[in-house]
Amino acid sequence: MAKPLATAVISHWYNLIENLEASPREFYASVVEAVKRRDLPGASPSQVDYHEGGAFSAMREYLRISRGQHIFDICGAPFGHGFFVSWWLGKPRPSALGPTLGAIAGLFIIWLILRGIFGAVGAFFLTPLVLLLAFIFLGALMSQMSEEEWVSYVLAVPVIGWVLERFFLPDTYYRIDTALMFQQAVHAAVMEVIDGMTKAKGLRSLSETERKPILKEFH
Repeated sequence: MAKPLATAVISHWYNLIENLEASPREFYASVVEAVKRRDLPGASPSQVDYHEGGAFSAMREYLRISRGQHIFDICGAPFGHGFFVSWWLGKPRPSALGPTLGAIAGLFIIWLILRGIFGAVGAFFLTPLVLLLAFIFLGALMSQMSEEEWVSYVLAVPVIGWVLERFFLPDTYYRIDTALMFQQAVHAAVMEVIDGMTKAKGLRSLSETERKPILKEFH
């Protein structure tokens, strides 16, 4: 399953560490270990590759830390005489094409089943009722399993995804708090690794201002 881009960006952080030479792979491995030590519930690491520009441009490897409906995409790479580190916290939004085609196929299958049992007239009247029940069941399932990856694909379906999110996955204090704690924990893991690298190289540590992420808009 292709990894979707974080299109709804909540916060962002970046810093160029002058005179630091480091391997991106080793940096990512160290961040993964730092995150694991924090034992974050539901958090899982993976590798994602994004184009640097258009469709035929070079690929750039990122480290992704996923937790439910929020993802951290972390980049570490040499830049000039230093090492550039950035991360983006947001919500994954996959392409709507696949989920939409799946929803249309599901609707067609339901109509075929009902027509086979009740005939064309019966299917015409029963299909809306069955779809309403299926909608409620799916919404209840999503509210109980909101941290699962498949939920983001359901939310990508036009109109249906918006309605499901509005009624069954609204923002709550708990969801906002846990997302912010996720941000703080992963950011602390990144800072821990950077502090270790700068100390090992005899470089200055980042200031408090340099450590602060840029909060955009919480969803």
